Amino acid sequence: MADLFLSKTLVLANTTKTVLYTVPTNTLSIIKSIRLYNAHSSAVLATIHFKDIDSDTAANTESILFKMNVSATDEHTDAFPIGNPIELITNPLVANEGDVISITAGTAAKIHANLSVLEIS
Repeated sequence: MADLFLSKTLVLANTTKTVLYTVPTNTLSIIKSIRLYNAHSSAVLATIHFKDIDSDTAANTESILFKMNVSATDEHTDAFPIGNPIELITNPLVANEGDVISITAGTAAKIHANLSVLEIS
C-alpha cells in the first residue's frame, strides 16, 4: 500500500458546481482539511457537495457538507491562505473510490478553495 499526501487548490471561475476532488480508482482518501477564502469585498455564499459513489449498491447519494456565507476579505490582506480563510473540517472525512467533492459559489471568481488529502492505495 502506498500513502500520498496531496493539496488541491481551486478558484471558482463561475457559479456552477465545480469538482474540487475525485477519489481515484482503488484508493481510500482521508480528507484532512477544506479551507475557503473569499477575495470579495462582501460575503459570498459557498456550498460544498459530497457525492458518495457506492460500488456495492450502485446508489449515488449526494449531500451538502457545508453551506455558508463566507465573510468578506480582511481589509489588510488579499492573499490565500492569509486573510480570513475558514477551515470547514474539524475531523477527518473518509471518502472511497469514485466519491466526489464539489463546490458552488454565489459569486464568480471570488471563492478560493484548498483541500488537503491523504490517499491510500
